[in-house]
This record gives sequence, structure tokens and C-alpha cells, in this order.
Amino acid sequence: MNNINFTHWIRYSVTFRIAIIGVLALLLLIPISMVKNLIYERERTKRAAVSEISQKWGEQQTIAGPILSVPYKKYIINEKGERVGVTQYAHFLPETLLIDGAIKPQIRSRGIFDAVVYSSEINFSGKFAQPNILNLGIENIEADWDNAFISVGISDARGIENELKLNWDNTEIEFKPGVQTSDVIRSVGNNYEIMPYEGDHLETKALSVSDQSARIDIEQGLGISAPLPASIKNKNADGYEFSFKLNLNGSRDLHFIPVGRTTEISLRSDWDKPSFGGAFLPDTRTVADDGFEASWKILDLNRGYPQSWLGSAYNIYSSASGVKLLAGIDGYAKSTRSVKYAILIIVLTFLVFFFAEVFNRKKVHPIQYILVGLAIVLFYALLVSISEIAGFGWAYLISSAATIGLISFYSKSVLANAKMALIQGSILAFLYLFVYIILQLEDYALLIGSALLFSILAVVMYLSRKVDWYAVGGNTQKDAPRQ
Repeated sequence: MNNINFTHWIRYSVTFRIAIIGVLALLLLIPISMVKNLIYERERTKRAAVSEISQKWGEQQTIAGPILSVPYKKYIINEKGERVGVTQYAHFLPETLLIDGAIKPQIRSRGIFDAVVYSSEINFSGKFAQPNILNLGIENIEADWDNAFISVGISDARGIENELKLNWDNTEIEFKPGVQTSDVIRSVGNNYEIMPYEGDHLETKALSVSDQSARIDIEQGLGISAPLPASIKNKNADGYEFSFKLNLNGSRDLHFIPVGRTTEISLRSDWDKPSFGGAFLPDTRTVADDGFEASWKILDLNRGYPQSWLGSAYNIYSSASGVKLLAGIDGYAKSTRSVKYAILIIVLTFLVFFFAEVFNRKKVHPIQYILVGLAIVLFYALLVSISEIAGFGWAYLISSAATIGLISFYSKSVLANAKMALIQGSILAFLYLFVYIILQLEDYALLIGSALLFSILAVVMYLSRKVDWYAVGGNTQKDAPRQ
């Protein structure tokens, strides 16, 4: 008798069925997390492909300089009590710096993955004032004017495409690879890269041994330098004019360090999806279908370092500004965000089946709940795989249509009610459409999502307001075995 009552309770208890449905929904979080891992894996594969292209073409570029450096002797007492001379450097920045660049982007592919690379033609010009060593507390006799030099930092020197020559007061001087001191021009990378994911997470990737070796080679050659004539020690009230042209290959990002007392930067390109960033946004910019133009004017008062100093007292890279050439919206980012709504869609779909059980007295087996839940989970696997080929918009349309059609067809068979199947399909279509709209409106996603949840709860409360939940479990009491 007790076994009969217990079996009847399991079969007809609303509380038990709600508990089972809740457990099934939670269990589906496991395949959902597997889909998230799949998205992250595909993203890493894409980043590896893009990184391979960048390493062969040229990495993201940051250009610092030109910087005038003068070696000098500083005498110290060593451990033996001897007075010895140590070479150090005084650094001077230009009074004016004009940068005019034209960027020519290209799309390079590795398999199904695309990377944005560019070639650029950049003209540098400006003027240095006469270096005043005395203001830095150095005697002229201590300064090694014969070995003064100009240095320019280039984060990936493999991207240089032309023979570089410095025009210094109408004197042509050839640039040489490498910089003599890392006081100012320093490494902008390390053996671990934080890779910003244009969505909801950051991915930290440890470089392989081969990648680390390549990175070290880049860091050891983070620029170029040109020796200056010894006549620079002679006072020149008018200062020294300079100019040089740099043809540089790179990937996605191009940034400049505003080392001039007044720095003016002008960039133009036929790329229509730029993102301006760094320490300073452009003063003027025009973005159209045929490209963009942008210009910056940055003063020394805007930066955090002076026009001259000794040694490695300041980090100039914090003032980098420039442009990033976007490849369009990343489908992986939107796929990751859409997965976060998976549990909502699963719960609401299960809720429709549950109300069909309550109002139509049609029992739905837990296995049937699981199959419907798995169909919803597979929507995200379809979304990721199709978006790699056809783009996110088409992928979302195809995947959602296939999922809605499958669940609606299955619902008609399970519920034996075409009207309920139509309601189920309509609710799913609304949910998928609503999630897509939320993905497009990132700034208002939280507000709209919260309003949706509140509205759904209000509808459920309204539809169930007259249901006698205590009676629902016993509405089939007559079907139970008699004593």
C-alpha cells in the first residue's frame, strides 16, 4: 500500500515534477559549460592563426622618438674605494614633432581566419633645441659630444621596409639597427601577453618557447639609431631641424609617443572601421565608408614627463596614442554573451512544457525534457561553427530557425497538441529575437534583460493565478489503484 501511494505521488506530484525539472535544467549547465569551452578554444585557434600572420608580417607597432641622447661620464667609488667613470646618458626631446602617416590595410588569411595587417608611409619632421647639458647638472667636459645620437623606438623592427636616413640640418645620416641604451626606449612586451577579448573576458596566454625566443629577439632590437656630428656641441641658437621617412608594416595597431614639446599627428586610411585609443583621443576625426582621417595635437603639459632628463627617470610609453584597425565585430564575443542566456531559454522552454502538463493533463517524461534541453544547447554549437563561415548574423538566423523548427515539431508529437506546439515555437522565436537585440545593444543589455525577466514573471503569475496547485497533484486520483 505504501509503495502504491509513493509511486502515485512520484507520478502525479506537482512539487516532485517541479523539482525534477529544476534538476534537469541544472544538469544542462554541464553541456552549456562545454560549449563555452568550445568557443574559447576556437577563439584561441583564431588568435594563434592571427599571431602567426603577424609574426611574419609585423606585429602591433608603437613608435617612440626621435630622442637625442648624449653620453656622459659619472664618477663613482667602487667597492675597492677606487674612483671610476661610468657611462650614463642625458636625453632631450624635440621642440616640435610633426607626424604624417598614410595607412594601407590588407586582409591576410590563415585557413578560415582573417587578420588585419597594414603597410604605412610615415613622414617625421621637427626641430630640436640646442641641448643644454648645464641645466641637468653636467659639465661640458663630462659630456661625450662625439658620440651623441638620435634614437627611434620601433616595437617590431621586422616591419621596416625602407632604407632609413636621417636628414639632420641638411646633413644625411644613415640609421643603424638597435638602440644604445634602454633608458627611454624600452620593451613594450614580455613573455606573457594579456590578450583583450572584445567581449566579456580577458584571456591570458603564455607564449611557447619558440614564441618567447622571437619575442626576445624583437626586444633586443626595439629601434634604430643614428650618430650625430660632433658639431652639435657648438651652440646653435636656432636649433636643429630633422626629418626622415619610415615605411613600416604592422598588424592592427599603430601608436605614436608624443615626445615633442608640441606634437602634431595626422593619419589617414581607406579603412572604415578604426578605433582610436591610447592616452589621447584625436582632436578631429572623420570616419566614412571610404576611410578615415584623424589628427592629434599634444602638448608637453599634457604628458607626465619633461623635455630632458638623466637616465631612466621617466616612462614615455604611458602617453602612446593612435589607431586600431578593427576587423569587424568578433563572432566569438557575441557567441559567448549569447551562451549566458542559455539557462533562461531552457527554463522558459521547460516552463511551457510544465504548463502544458498542468492544463492539458499530458505527462512529459524527464527524458523528453532532456532532449529538448540538448536541442537548445546544440543551438550554440551551431552558432559558433556557422559564424566562422557565414558571419554572426546569418549564423544566428540559421541556428535559431533550425532549433525552433526542431523543438516545435517535437513538441507537437510530445504534447499531441498543435496549438501548444505553436505557442512553444512562438515563445522560442521571441526569446531568440530578444537575445539577438540585446546582443546588439550592449550598453542597455542589463536594463532590457531585467525588464524581460520581470515581464516573464508577471505573465507566469497572471496565467497561474487561479491554479489550485494542491488540487493539480490529485486531479488523476481516480486513476490510482484502489485498495
